[in-house]
Amino acid sequence: MLANQVSPSHQLHSLTRISYAQNLLAQYGINYLYHMTSIDNLSSILSHGLLSHNQAHHFGLNQTDISDNSVQDIRQRKLVNGVRLHDYVPLYFNPKNPMLYRRKELQQNIAILAINPILLVYPGTIFSDGNAACGNTTFYTNIEMLSQLDWDTICARYWNDKPDGKRIRCAETLVYPELPLDKILTVFCYSERSAISIQNIMPSGVNIPVQINRNLYF
Repeated sequence: MLANQVSPSHQLHSLTRISYAQNLLAQYGINYLYHMTSIDNLSSILSHGLLSHNQAHHFGLNQTDISDNSVQDIRQRKLVNGVRLHDYVPLYFNPKNPMLYRRKELQQNIAILAINPILLVYPGTIFSDGNAACGNTTFYTNIEMLSQLDWDTICARYWNDKPDGKRIRCAETLVYPELPLDKILTVFCYSERSAISIQNIMPSGVNIPVQINRNLYF
């Protein structure tokens, strides 16, 4: 058998694993993973896919950075599985979190990308039980360990009345080193004005739906 061929038994195992993962994702109500970014950055993202923080800056593709500089300094220094945190693409389980709240005055110009959550079963994908920059956050690679996350806090209407709620609400999925365009299922935005701006920069041949969803914003 050639090295690049896949045996029928391996295909069946992969299909069974994906089916199991889909059931698990449904159990936890994980319809999407989310990445938030300035609408200014969408033109490059919709042309090249989602790159890590370091890659996007290296290639000059990040026109507007909405992140907190002090937090980014921590993320640049932190290693997860021997890889700098900034070399992963970060995704949230719930985008309505402290990060977005700190940028609520910019919501009109923030797009929330809805990502296929099946990424959680891919080799190399890591997820956390809280903000990846925090020292007391735990990281996992086995999708069955989703049970270790505090879903009551991640999905609650508010997080401030929850113990360690600010950290937990920012639980992340980390994808290394980039995320292909075909994993972006929908672009959510704040208003009709935002939707028009996004449609105007949508590259030819890219047909990702754009939807207004104020429930994801403050």
